[in-house]
Amino acid sequence: MTMKPFLNWGIIGPGNIARDFAAGLAHSRTGRLTAIASRNPARPGLAEAFPGITCYRGYAALLADAAIDAVYIASPHTEHAECAIKAAQAGKHVLVEKPMTPTAAETATLFAAAERAGVFMGEAYMYRLHPTTQKLVDLIRAGTIGEVRLIRSNFGYNKGAVDPHHRLFDPHLAGGGILDIGGYPVSMALLIAGAAAGMDYLEPVSVTGSAQIGASGVDEWASAVLGFDNGILAELSCSIRVTQDNMLSIMGSRGRLTMRDFWFAGGKEGGTATIFVYDNAGDETIIPVHDDGWLYAYEADAVHAAIAAGRLSFVAPGMSAIESVANMRVMDRWRAAIGLQYPFE
Repeated sequence: MTMKPFLNWGIIGPGNIARDFAAGLAHSRTGRLTAIASRNPARPGLAEAFPGITCYRGYAALLADAAIDAVYIASPHTEHAECAIKAAQAGKHVLVEKPMTPTAAETATLFAAAERAGVFMGEAYMYRLHPTTQKLVDLIRAGTIGEVRLIRSNFGYNKGAVDPHHRLFDPHLAGGGILDIGGYPVSMALLIAGAAAGMDYLEPVSVTGSAQIGASGVDEWASAVLGFDNGILAELSCSIRVTQDNMLSIMGSRGRLTMRDFWFAGGKEGGTATIFVYDNAGDETIIPVHDDGWLYAYEADAVHAAIAAGRLSFVAPGMSAIESVANMRVMDRWRAAIGLQYPFE
């Protein structure tokens, strides 16, 4: 069957991140938004955020729409699996907002369902599909800073006072920093350790961690150290109640490389990302990476490209099926190290 030049997309869970995806989709080469699904289609602001777009009550009606080719799922973490599996069974290609599910075992079931249905399934780490990420990989593989020895990355913001009813502070909704944003520094560490080893990614052999568990029962700030079998150590941290500097630093035998807010690349609407390289003498080289493409458009176009090539998941530097499971496995081990278990586990 000839591949369509575009995919009709539906969105399940039209919250803030879904609005970013929709804005990027409008600037993609291969996708267009057809419908959204919400428990409350009359919710204030929804029609204004998605003007002229059909809004179904509940995801079942959206999945029954034969015009929709692909579905982006941005509901709470704990609802991803049910929505994604039913979307695959309905013959839809699926892009799931990170984290795909709260655990590696459950994430694996999503990819198994997609394989059975013969549809695409991918995890929406949008930065992985941006040219800046490929540039980082190229610099590491070219030996720009020599042999990689240490990776340091953090992602943290301060949500403010604890609201036990907010998803971030609710353990029943898999709240906390590790699952909300910790996957970004984890996934970057696996990518860079892999690039240094000539692989798409590398899973650590050891994971240790510590955290502050708040009164609501989720990690409010947490740190981890990953050890890889090629000698690389990665020091990571995340937080939902501490503002961090949000820096990526990769240190090697001949120098170091740094970048701020790597997950935003050049910005949601395109722009210039800046990579700083320092040799061991401290001399600085600035490497700008300019691109006019919208950040969230890249992942939509990558879904289309994968389907056109007959693939059921992303390829590097995107998150492949096996890497998404490995990434979740690291977060499982991080949570185990700090003694955090969700009520539903």
